Amino acid sequence: MSLFAGIDIGGGSIKGILTDPKGNVMHETREPTDSQFSNDGFIAAVKKVAANLLAKGKAEAIGIGSPGPLDVDQGLVLHSTNLPNLKNTPLVKSIRDEFNIPVYLNNDANCAALGEYYFGGNTGVNSLVALTLGTGLGGGWVYQGKLFSGMNGNAMEAGHLTIVKDGALCGCGKKGCAESYFSAVGLMNRYFDKTGKKPDNVKELFDLCRDNNTDAREVLFFGADILAELIKNIIHLINPDKVVMVGGITASYDLFGPYVENRVKELVFPVFAEKVTVAMGNNVAGAYGAAALAIQEEK
Repeated sequence: MSLFAGIDIGGGSIKGILTDPKGNVMHETREPTDSQFSNDGFIAAVKKVAANLLAKGKAEAIGIGSPGPLDVDQGLVLHSTNLPNLKNTPLVKSIRDEFNIPVYLNNDANCAALGEYYFGGNTGVNSLVALTLGTGLGGGWVYQGKLFSGMNGNAMEAGHLTIVKDGALCGCGKKGCAESYFSAVGLMNRYFDKTGKKPDNVKELFDLCRDNNTDAREVLFFGADILAELIKNIIHLINPDKVVMVGGITASYDLFGPYVENRVKELVFPVFAEKVTVAMGNNVAGAYGAAALAIQEEK
């Protein structure tokens, strides 16, 4: 039986799974992420996760999903907001040399799209876009079974499409990005702009919405309108069969998801409204998505 390892680089931990091509997990492990990791310390932690997985079974390949920017052709993590001491980290070469098996690197949102494709019941979908709604807002596109990576693996940075001209400042340094309105950080910042108060976390903001707090609901639904505009733009640009939303924020999908789905239908051309599916995904991301990267590359 073929096995594949998937490793997901997160702000809180580095998670790994060993799985077969159907997503049946044989083993999983994790190591804490140190925000002060140097290149060497970071590589050592990833090696430890990989070693724990490979001790449980022989893998055909390792897939690694990481926040960008990356250079997937060279196998480098160029730098990271959550790990500011990383610079041009030679991750792929270091892991490949250590374990002598193929290693593949890609953006974590791209891996999320692959996870939804392979393990989320979407292998029959010709063109699938996944939007990751979490701390930030990312995107990935699988077309005819293959990930569209763009130059150096940095395609589909959907969260940094400008939706509001001269709008709110985004973490990327530009103004008006979709991420600055619909992401955990974006929603909390916009609530602060409106009230002078900042929730401890985005769940607190969603709880305020459930309690019918007027300010919180205005922030959420303005953000939902921005998200719908973003999805409209994606649909008009690449005409996917399906757009799925995944990530931590979808735990509160009932508050905004149906609104976004209906709003997209109102915004797009009628022919798209009839044929394109917009829905919550199965949240088969993270290490599953990284394993899916290894599966795709080894086909």
